[in-house]
Amino acid sequence: MQTIPIHQAKSQLSELIRAVEQGEEVVLTRHGKRVIRLIKEPETEQPSIEARRQAITQELEALRAKVGRGEPFQELWEDHKRDRDARGDAWTRDPKGDDAGR
Repeated sequence: MQTIPIHQAKSQLSELIRAVEQGEEVVLTRHGKRVIRLIKEPETEQPSIEARRQAITQELEALRAKVGRGEPFQELWEDHKRDRDARGDAWTRDPKGDDAGR
């Protein structure tokens, strides 16, 4: 690992880039403090947006297969709606029973 002041790196940038391309790590400093680290870019290509979308879709399908297709949620939702409808507008009333002003 090379450590070099920024002011010196300006004049040696091409050489530093060659060193990084060969796998060396270069740290640039300002007033003796580390400021930035230069490392080689990975050679693997980033996956395309479409490839990422497909991977996410596959993960979601695997999760759905693991937890089911939502039937338990649908049952809970139907129960909630029945309870809500059975209460009517009671859930909007003042919990203290004070309806004065309505």
